Amino acid sequence: MADLDDEPAQVGVPIEQVQETIVQLLAGESYSLILTHGPKGEYTRHRRHEECCQGVVDLWRSGGIDAGRLWLFAYEDGDRAYLPRVREDADRRQVLTDDIWQEKRRLIMDCYGYGADSWEARSTPREEGFRCFDSAQAAVTRTALLEEKT
Repeated sequence: MADLDDEPAQVGVPIEQVQETIVQLLAGESYSLILTHGPKGEYTRHRRHEECCQGVVDLWRSGGIDAGRLWLFAYEDGDRAYLPRVREDADRRQVLTDDIWQEKRRLIMDCYGYGADSWEARSTPREEGFRCFDSAQAAVTRTALLEEKT
């Protein structure tokens, strides 16, 4: 996210720093929909994804970012037992067409520079899954419950 460390062995950063980064990227605009990471970071322990979710939800609740709806990615990896896949309790699931999935993989490889055999390319799912919220309070309540299930 922006220039915050996104390497696997991350140390936590203060939530204020994460929120400041989000505000720099999103404030001043109104969005009908924001998509971001889930409270568990899509796969076992991606600290920055977890912090990003917390920052976006908190900013939406406080009015620091303006959005009509918020969707959080809903994936899990069985505690690293398999590549991330859509959670059974996702609110919305959608299988990507071959063209869209290929474009997604192309972005991972060409824009981000990951090889075809990299974890990033192999874990690019054909099915998308989201937890969907129409109000900030619903997002705050449900993400708090999801975090407690650890």
